[in-house]
Amino acid sequence: MVWLVVFSALLLVAGLGIVINVNRLRFDRRVAQEMRALVAQPPSSEPIRAPVELPPPVARYRDLAIGARAPVHTLRVQHGGTFRMKPGAKALPIHGTQLFTADPPGFVWTGRVRMAPGVWIDVRDMATAGEGSMRVLLDDTFLLADARGPHIDQGSALRLLAEMVWYPTSLFDGRTVTWFAIDATHARATLHTGNGAVSGVFEFGPDGLPQRMSAERFMDEGERQPWSGVYRDWRTVAGMRVPFEAEVSWQLASGPYSYAHWHVDSMDYDGLGPQA
Repeated sequence: MVWLVVFSALLLVAGLGIVINVNRLRFDRRVAQEMRALVAQPPSSEPIRAPVELPPPVARYRDLAIGARAPVHTLRVQHGGTFRMKPGAKALPIHGTQLFTADPPGFVWTGRVRMAPGVWIDVRDMATAGEGSMRVLLDDTFLLADARGPHIDQGSALRLLAEMVWYPTSLFDGRTVTWFAIDATHARATLHTGNGAVSGVFEFGPDGLPQRMSAERFMDEGERQPWSGVYRDWRTVAGMRVPFEAEVSWQLASGPYSYAHWHVDSMDYDGLGPQA
C-alpha cells in the first residue's frame, strides 16, 4: 500500500504543477492584454502645451532633465530590487516589468516576489483612465487580493505621478500636470486624471534634480498616511536625466516602513529597444 500512497502523492504534485503552469500562462496573457489595451487608448484631442510658468526649481529641473527633447510616448521599464510584505519583514527579491503611456497618462506593472524556493507572489498594479486596480496571486493560482475603488484610484495615480521622473517629458505636459511654487527647493505637482486629481510635493537637491516626492496616500485600511519616494543614481538615457534607483516608504506612527526598493535594469522608450 505504501507504493500506492507514494504514487498518489506524485500524481497530486504533478497535477498541481500543471495547474500552476496553466495559470501562469493565463496571468501573463491577461497582463499582456491589459498592456495592449493601455497603449490602444485614444490620445487627447488637445495638443500638447507647455506649462505657462514654472516655479524656479522646476524650470531648472526641466532644463536639466529634458532640454529640448521631444515628448516620450511609451516607456517599458525592467527592474529588480526588493519588497517587504509588512513592517519589520525580511526584504524579498522582486523582478518587475512596467509599461507607461504619456497620452493619456497611465501604467500597467507586474512584479514577482520570491517568497521561498517554488513559492512566489505575482502582483499586477495599474492606472488607466483615472482608475486603479490591484491583483495579487499566490503561485498564480490562489487569489489573495483584487482591489478597486476610490482609494486604489488615488494610490495608483500618486504612484504614476511619482514615477513620471522616468519619462520626465510627461511632467511638463500642461494638459495633465500643473506645478505650484512652495520655496526654493520644493514645488507641488498636481496630476489631473480621468476622474479627479492627486498632488505631491517634489523636493529638489543641490544638483537641481528631484531627490524626494511625498504625499498623503490611502493605505489598505482606508486611512491616509504620509508616503514618499526617494530617487538616486541619476543617469543620462535617451537624452534625459532619469533615476535608476527608487525607494518607497510609509511614514507610520510606529516609524518608517520602507517597502519597495527598485533598481532599474533597462528602459525602452517608444519601442526603440532597451537602454541601460
